[in-house]
This record gives sequence, structure tokens and C-alpha cells, in this order.
Amino acid sequence: MKLLLVEDCLDDADFLAASLRRNRTVDVELTHVGSLRDARRCLEQAAFDVVLLDLHLPDGSGMECVDVIQEAETGTPIVVLSGRDDEEFALSILNKGVQDYLAKWEGETRGILRAIRYAIERKRSEMRLNYLAQYDPLTEIPNRQYFNDQLARATSRARREGRKVALFFLDLDHFKVVNDTLGHNAGDVLLKETAQRLRQAVRAGDVLARLGGDEFAVLLEGIGGPLDAEAVARAILDVVAKPFQVEGREVSVTTSIGITLYPADHGDPDMLLKNADIAMYQAKEQGRNNFKFFTERMQAELLAYHSLEHDIREALANEEFRLVYQPKVNVVDRRLQGLEALLRWDCPRRGEVTPAEFIPVAEQSGHIVPLGQWVLHEVCRTLNRWAAAGLPLVPVSVNVSARQFQQAAFHQRIADVLQRHAIEPAMLEIELTEGLLMEDTDSAQRALQQLKATGVRVSIDDFGTGHSCLNYLRRFPIDVLKIDRSFIQEVDGGNGSAMIVRAIISLARSLQLDTVAEGVETHEQLEFLVENGCEVAQGFLFGMPMDAREIVPLLEDLRDDEPGFATARLPIADSASG
Repeated sequence: MKLLLVEDCLDDADFLAASLRRNRTVDVELTHVGSLRDARRCLEQAAFDVVLLDLHLPDGSGMECVDVIQEAETGTPIVVLSGRDDEEFALSILNKGVQDYLAKWEGETRGILRAIRYAIERKRSEMRLNYLAQYDPLTEIPNRQYFNDQLARATSRARREGRKVALFFLDLDHFKVVNDTLGHNAGDVLLKETAQRLRQAVRAGDVLARLGGDEFAVLLEGIGGPLDAEAVARAILDVVAKPFQVEGREVSVTTSIGITLYPADHGDPDMLLKNADIAMYQAKEQGRNNFKFFTERMQAELLAYHSLEHDIREALANEEFRLVYQPKVNVVDRRLQGLEALLRWDCPRRGEVTPAEFIPVAEQSGHIVPLGQWVLHEVCRTLNRWAAAGLPLVPVSVNVSARQFQQAAFHQRIADVLQRHAIEPAMLEIELTEGLLMEDTDSAQRALQQLKATGVRVSIDDFGTGHSCLNYLRRFPIDVLKIDRSFIQEVDGGNGSAMIVRAIISLARSLQLDTVAEGVETHEQLEFLVENGCEVAQGFLFGMPMDAREIVPLLEDLRDDEPGFATARLPIADSASG
């Protein structure tokens, strides 16, 4: 144990040295200096386990002595030596950050050494607590508290010096997929490896922190402008995009980065962090694996988002949502083949809000999960009422969001809803987008197999508009391909849409899948579908989406074996079909 004694009284220094020799404390190395200046020099040149500090020195006295030593070396515990035994004075010293207080020379040498060792342990505990308060234990990089403190200091310095600061907010794209498929241990390994890579990508002196979950932040001081920030952002994108080795498996993730600048975007540290968060979500919406600078337009969009998110929450509580149903018609015998449930919202304050407006916000905010669950229950309640009225039933399809589908035991939630309302599983069809399934094909395959085991039908919505992969069609247990309306509306346009539609129909037939054409609005489109073997169509040619009570006559026609479904049965609406 190395002790530094800062004491100008030679008698006191000799007394301590003699006591140590007398007790044969061979494990203690004592260095004695008589001034603060010499103490500072010693601390700069070597490491000590404890400093024994007198408060009456030639070049300082009282609290000034403590300040000098703490400034010279913050990690070394200090035991203050004094000629008086004053509890009030001792308390003030301890509040200053000193580890212990001893009256000269109080007690036996063993007691002095015991006090020194306790001081060392207290300092270690204090430093550990400080570390835990400011550093993330998993990645061993600074945490949110430390980052916020450094951000405030950096903006203050930049304001005084007339310089710029850049703030990055980033998180990993599809990190939840890794956690859900490989487990939380693998997720932790990925986070630790990511932190190591980010250290390599940022500049020396930049502050890197983990804010929580898979969110990280970087603080850059002294930048020249956006080009400097862009260079660092591109370096981060490159290092994160390289494959990771996680528990013997190769895992690939990317990151989305939001960037804001001080003082151009805002002068308040909290607002800068919010700005960078906004920009990060903009980067995600533009395809992920990129970066986006904050703009005032983003701030306006954020305010609009929060307002709409609040109203969606209120609408759920006040039961403002309703369902309409669009008929699916067999193109050969023109009989009702099924229905698609579509969500509508008549907001007391906003009026009619289109799904294109509120669905993305519900998705991002998480409200889509309870909203989607309400849709499932409402569809099954309606089917139950129709069955109780003696009406024949046709399958009803329900669009399911990514958040719903990725819920743990989603298939069990479906089964519970069907059982609660006494509905046969074949009467419910779950519609999923191909983009959702392609995010993690292995996980999607398992979830689809569980879903199919409940007995429901599964369809791929908007087929052909995403990154279609023929391989997954063979692997996934699906029943229906829905041809996107954008192809149907251009089958006579000579731009290749007709060829695409024929190819989808042929592909579905070879895989023994049904096909449904969306957005059919003209007789010419219908004739094209009949000629090319598409079984089912939906669109305004057969009527706009209807309330449940308006569907009853169509079901009665099936019960009474009425002739086929007449086209243009209801007035064609001006808006796009659901």
C-alpha cells in the first residue's frame, strides 16, 4: 500500500514513519512531502492508494488543501489530519468528498492503518457508485445521465466560444427481431459489439453513450458544419452494417441516425435531443440504414403526430372507430365469396380521418395493437350476430399489422377471439403484407405455421409491390395472393401490368393458391380477370365498402339462392376502394 503524507511538521511525519516501522508494516510504502506543490508533483508522477493530508501547509490551508489534491487526482482517497478533534469540522470535511478525518495521531498505529484501509474501501465504493450512475453496465460506455451532463457542458462551451456542436441519435434497425428470434442474451452480445464498433467510428474526444435499449447517442464538438457530421455518420453506418458473429451465428443489422446541430437547430440541450430523435425516425421512414438532418418541418410534423396520436388514444377509449365491409365476388358466377373488414374513424373534432392518415400513427405509437384486437373482436361479434339471424356466412378477411403479428403467441390471441365468439376458424382470413413476412423469414414461417394450426386462412396483401421472393411462397403456409390494385387499374395501359397480373395468377395456380384482385372498377378489368383465370375480385364495380347492416341483403341472397351478384350494385364512390 502506497501512502502519500502531505505534512510540513517533521515531528508528526517522523512519528508516523516510526509507528509503521515499529509495527513491521512491510506492505506499506510511505512517501512524505511538506507542501501542496510537492504533493501535486508526486501525484502526477505516481499512483498512491491514499493521501494523508494536513490542512496547515506553507502554500495552503483548510479546504484549499483538499481542493488542490482533488484537482490533482480525483481517484485517490484522502484522509485529513488535524490537531483538533471537532465533530462539526469533521462533518464539513467529509461533505467535501474526503473519505475520513483523523486527529493527530489518534490511537495506535493499527487504528491509523485501519482508518486508512476503510478510507480506501469507501473511495472504491464511491467511485463504483459514481460509475454505475454514469456508465451503462452492459456496454461499459456512458449512459443517458452522463450524456445529458456532457451535452449541457458542450453547448455552454460552444456558446462562449462561438463554435458548433452536432448531436447524433441512433438506434439499430430491427433489433427486436434479433431479441425475439435468438434471445435476450444474443441481443446483449449484439449491443456490446455495437458499442465497440461505434467507439471505432467516432473521433477521439467525441462522447458516445447508450441511452437505453438499442438507442445510442454521439456528441461531436468543434465541427465545421454538416459535412463533418456527415463523414462521421457514414463511418457509423459502415461499421454497423458489417455482419456480427453472435453466439456462433452471423447476424446483420443496420442503424438509422438522426442529426441535429447547435446552435442552428436549437439552443436548449433537451430540445436538441428531441430534434435528433425526430430526425432518426425520419431516417427510418425513408428506408433505414441512413441518416437524416433535423429540419423545422420535422418539428411541425412531430407536433401533428403527437396531436393525432392523442386523438387515436381518445378514440379507442370512446369507441369512435367502426368497421365497413367490402364484398369479394366470384368473377365467374358473380356470387358473394367473402368480405374484407376495413377500419373507419369519424372523429368528433377532425371529422372523417382516412386510414392513410391514422394507421401509420397508430402503428408507430403502438395503438395499432389494441386497435387491431378490437377489429378482430368486432368482426367475430358481427359474424356471430349474422349466424344467430340464420344468415349464411362467408369468410371475412382482416388486415393485421406488423406489431400485431410479431406479438408473442399471436396465434393464441386469434384462437381465443374465435372461441369467445363461437366462430369457425375458416370464417376468418388474416391478411399480411409480403414486406412484413420478408423482414425475418424464419420467424415469419414459424408464426405462420402456428397461425395456420388454428384453422384460419392466410393471405398475402398487395402482392407484387414489395420484394417478392418465389422461394418464400413455397415455404410459407398461405392460402391466397391478393393482386395489388395498382396492377389491376393499369391492365389495359400497355405498361407491363397485364403481364405481371397474368404471371401472378399463373404462379398462384401452380402453387394451388387462390387469387383475389383488388380495386376492380371497370367491366374491362373484370373481363380481363375472367379471361386469365383469377377467381375472386373486389372493388367499386361491386359497390363501395358497406356497414354491416348493408351486407345483410347480400347474405340473404346467398340463403335464398338468388342469381349472381350484380355489378355496380351500389353507387360508385369517388374515393379509392379500401
